[in-house]
Amino acid sequence: MRRPDFFVVGHPRSGSGQMNGYLDRHPALWMAKKELHYFGSDLGYHTPPRTLENYHRFFQKAPEDAQRIGEASTWYLFSEAAAQEIHDYCPSAGIIVLLRDPVSLLHSLHSHFVFRGDEDIPHFDEALSAETGRSEGRIEEPEHHIPTDGLHYSRMIRYAPQLRRYFECFGREKVHVVINDDFRKNPREVFRGTCRYLNVADDFDDFEQVFAPNKRARNSNRTVRSRAVQDFLIHPQRQQVLEGVRTSLPGWRFTLRALRRVNIQYVDRAAMPPEVEQKLKLRFLPEVEELSQLLDRDLTHWCR
Repeated sequence: MRRPDFFVVGHPRSGSGQMNGYLDRHPALWMAKKELHYFGSDLGYHTPPRTLENYHRFFQKAPEDAQRIGEASTWYLFSEAAAQEIHDYCPSAGIIVLLRDPVSLLHSLHSHFVFRGDEDIPHFDEALSAETGRSEGRIEEPEHHIPTDGLHYSRMIRYAPQLRRYFECFGREKVHVVINDDFRKNPREVFRGTCRYLNVADDFDDFEQVFAPNKRARNSNRTVRSRAVQDFLIHPQRQQVLEGVRTSLPGWRFTLRALRRVNIQYVDRAAMPPEVEQKLKLRFLPEVEELSQLLDRDLTHWCR
């Protein structure tokens, strides 16, 4: 069995799904099911955790002639444990990181949490204001939410400390950082750069097919048709069936996936109030300045 030798570690809502799809279409690469979250023992992503045997099941179909085998789980960057755990598993692993400006990332992430049922405060600014109360135990969090501390939003954008964990474990040269602005502006060139980082061809037959629209990979703003159905689906036991952590009766996983699919509807995301946006830009400027210094690239336009 082939084991993964590179990892897309996050962040969510930053282009990681799109990058995963592009990598999966490269003829020399093979990508496992997205969001396995075997590593990151501090995340509480699966309870009980996914076993190594279960994790390796998702790589059994990896072809022997694939040059690289990859896995993408978008909370590995947030995790304080995942970098060392991945290094213990594969010390020579390649690491791919995607970063998005913190204000738009959190706005998108909050909408995603509301859709999933992880977040029970529907207004973005109120959810951010609840962070301190939640961390101190004064404001109760939803019963089922993943990952642990995921609703403590400001932790999400501590980009510099998150990157340092991977730099320290793997070395700066082994960590490929993609800025979402660049990816959105020129996806082909960013993808070519990622291919060169992985030491695979950056041009090949049917190269343009990599960028063909994939409706199944749609990552726009979603809401649910029935909150009761969504609450049923996000129960940990059913989530474990959906994610292949727990075995189930024949057809049950297919039924849950079909139910999840028909319960989704796509809507425009409510605009962020300008005063909230400006307040957050000022709040997160120190984190962006620290990241700019770490990467030797000025990213402070994110906070202007």
